Amino acid sequence: MEPATLWVAAAAGGLTALSLTAFGLRLQRHRGWHWWTAALWAACAGIAATASGLPWLQAPALILLLQWPVVTLLGLRRFHARAALPLSGAVDGAVLAAGAALAVAAPLLMADALRPLAPAAATLLVHLYAAAIVLAGPGDREAVPMRWLGLTIAATALAPLPFTWLGPDVAVPPAARALAAMAGALVTAFVAATLACERSERQLRDTHRRLRTLANIDTLTNVPNRRHFHELATQALRADEPSSATLLMFDIDEFKLINDHFGHAAGDRALCLVSGSLREHLRAHDIAGRHGGDEFAALLRGTRVADAMTIAGRIVAALQRQAEAVALPPFSLSFGVVQMLPAETIDDALRRADLALYEAKRQGRSRAVSAEGDEERPVFGESRRLGLLAA
Repeated sequence: MEPATLWVAAAAGGLTALSLTAFGLRLQRHRGWHWWTAALWAACAGIAATASGLPWLQAPALILLLQWPVVTLLGLRRFHARAALPLSGAVDGAVLAAGAALAVAAPLLMADALRPLAPAAATLLVHLYAAAIVLAGPGDREAVPMRWLGLTIAATALAPLPFTWLGPDVAVPPAARALAAMAGALVTAFVAATLACERSERQLRDTHRRLRTLANIDTLTNVPNRRHFHELATQALRADEPSSATLLMFDIDEFKLINDHFGHAAGDRALCLVSGSLREHLRAHDIAGRHGGDEFAALLRGTRVADAMTIAGRIVAALQRQAEAVALPPFSLSFGVVQMLPAETIDDALRRADLALYEAKRQGRSRAVSAEGDEERPVFGESRRLGLLAA
């Protein structure tokens, strides 16, 4: 094989290694990236050393061509640190050292007829070991490129076999090993870029999902914030029969006193207790949210006012049983309850519920009051005492 062919292969490999290095410098570099680029550059150096034809460079060239599967595997171990690959990096290093010794040192101790077999045996040992570990890797979304890499490593291990079949005295041309290593290095570059891009894209999606959660969910109480509650409630009202839902609006009675007497941490515990009880007593298709401060709202779909009053009572009863467990005195809630009117918006209903809530406060707190009529002429209906008054 002409040395010019190997020089072209070395140049192509160098451009691939340079491209992968530049790719890593521009984008997020995951753990293991440096090992992959090192494997590529070392393989290119091995091809160039082989192409030079200098006798004193052929032994180092053989080791450089032998290293890329194991060095790539070491990078994969770091890339998949949470899903450990079989065995360990120490075993990888031992296999590579054994392969290098078999390829370079063993021929000095072997009979002349067997010496050509040593490099081929070393290639099989190192490549098939690395291929087996890669193919046994994680079976997640990154399984496909991992399988391609494992199969490529195994295929390059078989490159010397056609020459060994010609007889033990036929040496494997160094160019054959060099070109096999070049093919494997190209696949390594492709797999490394694929793995990095897929993981970066997945991390970006996770970041967007977390940002959406932060934008829509109140981080303290873990229920929708005011804006998101309005969005969800509006969507639900469009999908349901008119006037089929009931709206609750409620807050913690004397919440400022809890903060003043027990500290803001106690106030936060009270808010979390309220939101937990709210989620516990609502159905999956009901919608709850923190409207601001200590004020909450809940849209009970397919519910009448009497049922909403019952649910309010259950929420308060559960809270007053659980308050002691979080180092809080029993506290009470006041509710405003309205039945949604035909074609009424959630904002209009919230204003009517707010008037009913104000009436519940005026009547002495710790109660639920319903309101009918419009915002300008509200008619307060049922008023129900809930639980015990806060101490």
